[in-house]
Amino acid sequence: MIILDERNFLQKELEEKGFKVFDFYEDLTVLSMKEFAELDLKRRGEFLLIDTQTVLNNPNLQENFKSVMNTFLGAVFFHEHSNEKAQNWVRDEGSFLNKIIGEYSLPMAPLNWTILSNQLQFLWNLLEDQRKLQHHMAQFSLELDQVLQEAEVEMVRAKKIHNTIVPRRNEEIKGIVFTNKYGAGEGGGGEFYDLVSTPSKVYQILFSSQSYLLSSSVMGILADYREKGFNTEGFLKDIKDEIESLNVTKKKPFFDLMLLELDLSTLILTQLTDSKAELCSQTKGQIILQKGSSVQLAKNEKVVVFSTGFLFNWNEGHPDKNLSEFLKLQGGNSTGELMSELFFQLKEGRESQFLKKDAIVVMMEVNRHGIHKI
Repeated sequence: MIILDERNFLQKELEEKGFKVFDFYEDLTVLSMKEFAELDLKRRGEFLLIDTQTVLNNPNLQENFKSVMNTFLGAVFFHEHSNEKAQNWVRDEGSFLNKIIGEYSLPMAPLNWTILSNQLQFLWNLLEDQRKLQHHMAQFSLELDQVLQEAEVEMVRAKKIHNTIVPRRNEEIKGIVFTNKYGAGEGGGGEFYDLVSTPSKVYQILFSSQSYLLSSSVMGILADYREKGFNTEGFLKDIKDEIESLNVTKKKPFFDLMLLELDLSTLILTQLTDSKAELCSQTKGQIILQKGSSVQLAKNEKVVVFSTGFLFNWNEGHPDKNLSEFLKLQGGNSTGELMSELFFQLKEGRESQFLKKDAIVVMMEVNRHGIHKI
């Protein structure tokens, strides 16, 4: 609490009425008008007691006084009952100074002193609660920052391990070879790719998100469908419901889901979701598919799927290099050589061991000797 009192008028009155016993009086600071007017203009979590005559005695400092007074939570004015000039000043300025929360004329009746002490103690308690809350919030912020730093370190370790141990996957299903390669990124969230096969079809799931929670939830849903039997309608509905439940009270993070269905007998590839991931045939160029549209694959054809993370990294590092044309130029390379070259291009010129974002490339290669209806 701060008292503006050059006459020692107000401080004397407060001490005579026993205000020294109150908690709010312990941190009392008494200032002159000049000292007060020179205070910095910054928000203050304190209240102010003012001897009105002290303000009247310094007309040249009154404008500065008003500016500084507005930085306090509230101000209470005191003056003698016989001092009409002081009363009129507070009355005239009260409509402009919205921090005035009380005015008292002295001498006062005992009940008014009790009311005043209760009012000041109430304000002091509010300020103490606010300070404690701010302290707890600051402590919580430090602890949260430490947790986030530790989580980031663990994330980097996990991505490094994953990038080292599981860089490439190769699987052949009824004459079609599926190969995918993963590159770890620095950013939040991540990407994953998986295959689900039935006797007649293969489903490919490529998911990208900025949210680790969302990515882990989708992987959990996929694991459930592996156990109970894969159903595209139910799978997509459960993912939609999960996304909505996770984003009820916050801004939705970016996510992208590409679900591809490949008929193993006819080699018809159908896209079941809208997606920003891209497909390219190494010989025919980019394949543009929308939700529900299909394309007929040919024997010995190589079709490559690029995740949204891969496209982001490619466009950042090679904005002028056409990806489809680059694929055609690599026509003589094996699948492994092509995958290595694609990720070499992404990492070229980067000092970090990670890409900007997670990246996945998937290749579907149709065996020329496979038995398919075309």
